[in-house]
Amino acid sequence: MNVLKTWWRFAACLCVLRVLAGTNVAGAQDGAVAGRVTSTTGDPMPGANIVLLDTTYGDAASADGTYRIGTVPVGSYRIQASSVGFEAKIRQIDVVANETVHIDFVLEPIAVESREIVVTTTRRDVDAGNTAASISVLTADDLAVRNILALDDALRYVPGVQLTGNEVNIRGASGFSYNTGSRVLLLVDGMPMLSPDAERIPFDLIPVHQIERVEVFKGPGSALYGGGALGGIIHVITKTYPAKPETFVEAYGGAYQPARHAIWRRQWKGAKNPRPLGGVAINHARPLSPNTGLWTNLTYRYDASHLNMNSSRSLQGFSKFTWRTSPDSHVNILAGVNRKTSNTFIYWNGARDALNPGSINIGGPSGSSGTSDNRTQHVSLLPAYTNALSTSTLLQAKVRLFGIFIQPLDDEKKPKPLSKGTIGFRYGGEVQLDYEGAPGRYIIAGVSGDANLTNSSFIGDDAPRSQPEVAAFTQWEEEIGEVKITGGLRFDMYRVRQGETLSKISPRTSATIGMGPSWTVRLAYGEGFRAPSVLERFIESSDYLPIVSNPDLKPETSRSYEIGIRGRPSFGGAPLFTIDAALFLSQYRELVEPKFAPKERSFRFTNFTRARIRGGELELRARILRGRTSLHTGYTYLDAEDLETEESLAFRSTHLFKAGVALTVGPLESGVDLRLASAPEKVDSDFARFVRDAELSSPVQVVDVRIGSYWRGVRVTLHIRNALNYHYLSRPALLGSPRHALLQISTRI
Repeated sequence: MNVLKTWWRFAACLCVLRVLAGTNVAGAQDGAVAGRVTSTTGDPMPGANIVLLDTTYGDAASADGTYRIGTVPVGSYRIQASSVGFEAKIRQIDVVANETVHIDFVLEPIAVESREIVVTTTRRDVDAGNTAASISVLTADDLAVRNILALDDALRYVPGVQLTGNEVNIRGASGFSYNTGSRVLLLVDGMPMLSPDAERIPFDLIPVHQIERVEVFKGPGSALYGGGALGGIIHVITKTYPAKPETFVEAYGGAYQPARHAIWRRQWKGAKNPRPLGGVAINHARPLSPNTGLWTNLTYRYDASHLNMNSSRSLQGFSKFTWRTSPDSHVNILAGVNRKTSNTFIYWNGARDALNPGSINIGGPSGSSGTSDNRTQHVSLLPAYTNALSTSTLLQAKVRLFGIFIQPLDDEKKPKPLSKGTIGFRYGGEVQLDYEGAPGRYIIAGVSGDANLTNSSFIGDDAPRSQPEVAAFTQWEEEIGEVKITGGLRFDMYRVRQGETLSKISPRTSATIGMGPSWTVRLAYGEGFRAPSVLERFIESSDYLPIVSNPDLKPETSRSYEIGIRGRPSFGGAPLFTIDAALFLSQYRELVEPKFAPKERSFRFTNFTRARIRGGELELRARILRGRTSLHTGYTYLDAEDLETEESLAFRSTHLFKAGVALTVGPLESGVDLRLASAPEKVDSDFARFVRDAELSSPVQVVDVRIGSYWRGVRVTLHIRNALNYHYLSRPALLGSPRHALLQISTRI
């Protein structure tokens, strides 16, 4: 692997970005806008969004509700203040040179979730109530009140999303692939981010405290973002720096309840005692000058786990630097490192010994183990440049670098050389141009390039060390009265090995039809694809399970159809709740799944030809009692079938139900979340050839409870996860977390 060449290529990309950023043209003298956002009770509203409409200027309110938008060109603007659950307010202002316009806002709570949430997963800022796709949004508040520790924790509360272990499954698109390959793409501020070795989702990449919102796009997104989006997209949007310096400190601590069953306690003495977990996070954000600012985060986490040999410690540092190079352009640079030392529990020693890892005798000198000890380090760097070339044209240029270093640990917990583990880099970039040719008509076009370099002890010597890809994409939107039509097309080309390439054209088309002021009907069709990862095609390992390579794997493809309706029923002129209902049908070919090969007595990733997933989804949200109580429910029905065998697809639950209620009374805050999933109709029995009781499955019936208070800038919350202490399997041969309690304390300085 030529690492030096990699860094030279990346340095060249940065130089191009810096040249673009240097096109700052001095303009006329500017002014500023500042003020404070409060509720009708006089309380400050931290995190409220303040934007100058039809421009790139904006800010988020700080802890005391104040905001400031600096370096604003002279002129007339419409300024909007909004927050989820409150009615947005718009005012007209005139900005004068060398003066600050002071505008305060008082926002009133509304009965239902605000429709002013803007989503960007469709490659353009769009009102969430007007998208021609099923998109669920988690706000920063949703993450904070539940003490979400990592992104995968947050996704458990999204309707239509199921996690099998730590593999994301959106509307049944994914099963269980032994943590290799993902049919769901992770975006961070619009940049695709999957690990270079196995194309997994790096859930710990971004500190949760610095996430503005999480958007979950349900359905094929290949026409938007390429191969990794076969089954959906998870888009993480990070926060910007506030108008005033602020420091946020959070600490939490708790423990897992001792094992309930005596048979498990006899097998492992550690199960008799509470198992601790805890962490601390420190965030500091500030403007550095009228045109620059940053936030930085340091997080430490420890988890002893409820399972033997499954503990972890991690230390993460992450920063975001913003530089407004001119009134019409800015540069954002995200950079972070993450170091984690972990014992990972892979599979149990049977249902009667569920807390201890098992082992497999495959005829070697030592067999294989159901646990893995590793030191893993992530390094990421994501510069992005945005320039409003005119009132109708926006240019975006983005670069990314993601490195992963995995070192196995020896018996003394010392790291082995990288040659015994994995080293990989994924790097690339894209340029996108947005053009508004006329009111209601938008054209988006761009090109992207991506490559990875991987060297791993898990792949054979004849495997390629890289899998470069290039793409071109375009999207067109047209609004005709109450109808909005969208069409998109993307061309991707991958080099799978020397002299061999794969290419795919992915179309997508959709339409939304306004049915009065409160209802919108949507229709959508899209195609998706995913090229197998290097690890799926060339893995050769017997460390944990016997797996052999299959270089002839074909890409997965899909077609998806959806019809949906979104609206706000009202009574007496007052909206009661928001409703989103959808029917969907997805057809898949050449799905990649691990299958047992009898001749080699090993697993191999193989294609099976045809599959179909159809179903429906219903989601309801409401805010009542003047915004003091919020309700959220979601139900998803899945019919997932292998059309060749006429059997159910493995690891898919037919019924998924999520519900949550939150109540605020004075300084007290409380909430309850319920997650239900039926047992999968089928579990792949091949796994049970090697692992005892791996054919077992169970429904999921988890209740989370929280109660806390916010007083004088300090928030204290007690969380009880899995409050009923229900035992379930999060995936085959892996017991889900039992009841555990967390005490969380946070404050802003």
